[in-house]
Amino acid sequence: MKLINNSKDKSAFSLLETVVVLFIVSIGLVSILSVTVDSVRAQNLNKNSLVAYHLAEEGLELVKNVRDTNFIQNTTSTPIAWNRYIEGESGSNKYRVDYATFEPVVVSNIAEAKLQLSAGANPGFYLHNTSSPDSMFSRMITIDPINASSSAITSLVEWMDQGQTYQVELNSILYGWKY
Repeated sequence: MKLINNSKDKSAFSLLETVVVLFIVSIGLVSILSVTVDSVRAQNLNKNSLVAYHLAEEGLELVKNVRDTNFIQNTTSTPIAWNRYIEGESGSNKYRVDYATFEPVVVSNIAEAKLQLSAGANPGFYLHNTSSPDSMFSRMITIDPINASSSAITSLVEWMDQGQTYQVELNSILYGWKY
C-alpha cells in the first residue's frame, strides 16, 4: 500500500490562509487608523468652532458695552448719543473691537480684523494687537442703522483650518437707551 504525502498541499493552503488573514487584519488596522484621524480632525474643528462662537459672542457684547458706556457718560451738561463710535454709516459700518481698547476701529474687510493671541500680561486673550502673534481667527463687527434708536449688529468670526475657510456669524439688534 502506498501512502500519499500531502505536506506540500497543506503548507500551500496555510500560506494562503496566512495571506488572507494578514489582508483582513491590515484592512481592519487601516480603518481604525482612518477613524482615529477623522476623530482628531473633528475634535479640532469642534474646538475651533467653539472658540469662534465665543469670539463672535464677545464681539456683540463689546458693542453693547460701548453703548452702555455712552449711556453712563451721558449727562445734561455733556450729552452723548447712545450710538457714539458705533453709528454705522454707509461705507464705514465695519469695525474691529476688543476688550483692551473698547473703542471700535473702522476696517474695510475681515482681513484687516485679524485677532492676535496675547502673550504678555494677559496670556491667552484674543485682541487686535500687532505686537502679539497672529491667531487663526479674524473678527469683524458690522453695524447697520435701522432707525434713530436701533441698529443691527453682526459679529463675524472667520478662520482657516486645513485649507478650508470656516465662519461663525451672530446677529443682534442694539437698541438705544431712553434718557
